[in-house]
Amino acid sequence: MSTRKHKRKAVVKHANKNMSSKYAAKHPSLFSKYPRIFFYLGALLIVTGIYLLIIGMQNNAKVGLAMLSIFAGTATVIFANSALPKKAIKE
Repeated sequence: MSTRKHKRKAVVKHANKNMSSKYAAKHPSLFSKYPRIFFYLGALLIVTGIYLLIIGMQNNAKVGLAMLSIFAGTATVIFANSALPKKAIKE
């Protein structure tokens, strides 16, 4: 009799695992909610980084800040581009 009880508990635990994955799918990230805003923000970071790189060639701190801005902007653009819908939605 204890064997059947153990089997029932295992099935219930398995069902709870499926429920948690369903709830996790309902909470999208900011990238998937607003991909165009993050795309433009990343492009702005890249442009700012290039501007700082051109203007601040004499100062090492500005060059470092420019490189960080370019890397962060590139990563943001890549993530936002992957979150953009593939087909245009007709309104």
